[in-house]
Amino acid sequence: MQQNMATMQQNMATKQDLAVVRQDVTAVQNNVNALREDVISLRQRIDSVEGAVSIVIRNTFTAHQNFVDDLNFDLTNNERKVRRLGRRVSRLERQDLDD
Repeated sequence: MQQNMATMQQNMATKQDLAVVRQDVTAVQNNVNALREDVISLRQRIDSVEGAVSIVIRNTFTAHQNFVDDLNFDLTNNERKVRRLGRRVSRLERQDLDD
């Protein structure tokens, strides 16, 4: 009888331990699921930041390229004007010499 009582107490203790283990496993599963959600959220944030940085870099390069193109156009235009002025000066100097 005492042996049956001891066996029953051991069975009850084992069942309680098993219930505690199940609760711990459930808690770990919940933590893993929460961690997965956090990782997914972080991936989305990183993708968003990478996209924003790419756009900023691309727009910056485009703006600088446009600025350089404008400078090149102005430089070419100024060179043409300087050549024309040089020819005019040469003509005026020849006219002065001829007079």
